[in-house]
Amino acid sequence: MKIGLIQVDGKMPNLALMKLAAWHKKKGDEVTLIDMSHLQLDRFYASKIFVGGSGANLKSELPPEIEAIEPDWELFKTDYRIGFTSRGCIRDCGFCIVREKEGPIREAPFDWVNGTDKAVILDNNFLASPKWREKLEYFIRHNTKVCFNQGLDIRLINHENADLLAQVKYYDRNFKKRRLYFAFDDPKIYPEVLKGLMYLRDAFIPSRHCLFYVLCGYDTTFEQDFWRASELMKQGCLPFIMLYNNKVSPELRRFARWVNKRYYKVVPWEKFGVKTLV
Repeated sequence: MKIGLIQVDGKMPNLALMKLAAWHKKKGDEVTLIDMSHLQLDRFYASKIFVGGSGANLKSELPPEIEAIEPDWELFKTDYRIGFTSRGCIRDCGFCIVREKEGPIREAPFDWVNGTDKAVILDNNFLASPKWREKLEYFIRHNTKVCFNQGLDIRLINHENADLLAQVKYYDRNFKKRRLYFAFDDPKIYPEVLKGLMYLRDAFIPSRHCLFYVLCGYDTTFEQDFWRASELMKQGCLPFIMLYNNKVSPELRRFARWVNKRYYKVVPWEKFGVKTLV
């Protein structure tokens, strides 16, 4: 058979496509990757192709025999591996599908990390895993460069895991900048954000290494959104605005641009007009 696998969106390699590629290649099928992610499509039509994923159906899953297979790491021509070490989450946030789709936190196979010097971790809540300490110690022992791409839970940061994180070679997705990812989605957790940053600083992890996803357009006002981003800037962290379902006002889109493009470093918000820096 001739199999086409389509990468419709996303800058990162698609783990499900890599597993599908490996499964079909073992059957002797010819596999072709079609990358459409650069086209930024709002709608696409396809036939005779695997269609699914959380965007289409929360109950959609790979068949067990494909889920268990080692991915075709060569499909996307990357020099790193990507995967989960745990699934699910201890939280049940209203804006997030993880708890409904994957349930409570549980362990996932860790052996895919073996033998690689670069790993992108897709865990939804890595530090909530019962084996977080064992995994961090593995990364330290093997000098593995790690990207916690989905973010760590700032509410779970303490002296012990901060000290271990400081010994991990943590990086951004391109493995060029030192980066730890967190989230500040709810104004109510501000005290926990400050406490977590204190633990990180005590472990000599500088605030400039910390990028915080800031969810906007869900159940907060613009004033609350602006305040959260501003407080993170004061702490020396990097805020990154995440727009909920992209269904937000022009002002919030402009605010996201001001923050995410780091225009706030050169021009105040009051002067960042609609026609500014176009």
